[in-house]
Amino acid sequence: MNMKKYLIIPLLLISFIFMGTQKISENKKDNSERLYPINPLDFSQDMLLYIKSELPYKSYLDTLENIDLNKLDIELNGHEKKLAFWLNIYNSLVQIRLIENPSLFEDKKSFFKKNDIVIGSERLSLDDIENGILRCKKNVSNPKFTEKFKLNKIENRIHFTLNCGATSCPAIAYYKPELIEKQLEESTKFYLENNCEYNSVKNEIIISELFSWFKEDFNGEDGIINFLKKYNLIPKDGVKNVKIIYKEYDWGLKPGNFKE
Repeated sequence: MNMKKYLIIPLLLISFIFMGTQKISENKKDNSERLYPINPLDFSQDMLLYIKSELPYKSYLDTLENIDLNKLDIELNGHEKKLAFWLNIYNSLVQIRLIENPSLFEDKKSFFKKNDIVIGSERLSLDDIENGILRCKKNVSNPKFTEKFKLNKIENRIHFTLNCGATSCPAIAYYKPELIEKQLEESTKFYLENNCEYNSVKNEIIISELFSWFKEDFNGEDGIINFLKKYNLIPKDGVKNVKIIYKEYDWGLKPGNFKE
């Protein structure tokens, strides 16, 4: 019997766990004893990967809770870096919340607005990350924090990347700043193609209800129509007065919805 065939998968898994643990243990401390990952962008991706792989993630939470915010602010020195980091962190924190206490999802308001997330000793909520940082809104529970880390501009394609645990949510991917434009386009196209349907006879488009919640990010319904035309969901020429029908969102719980 060739034992190599049967040992290769366990050995790879052990190696992966060791390397991941080593990466966490190599986090640097400054004079204030705050932990800081060697590379925060890699850290955000690895955290999500650990969750997907059902590996221990507590070290990532500990590092996030004690991270030096001033250093993080310096590291996230561009739109692409901020976007990739906070998309990964948001999706990670949602999955952790669903793993540890799925019953919280029954109260949606509390699920998103409860400020029990600790980052750099600051308390915030999922709502702070989604609306304060990624959508640049001011009406959040920790405006000082979100003002420090908010995006340089509004990016409406985030709505096809954020996963809140519901069945109708977009699948989870790992975002990298150097690939973020390509990844945003891929995620947007994938979600639209699977959640939009144009009826040329009735001249109407059936789309996800999330468009109705975030109309302002698309410049209203006219902006939504133009957005859908850009992705060829509606013919670009000779089509006017398209009727929008919002498809009811499926809030059934679906954790672990990672893109293959």
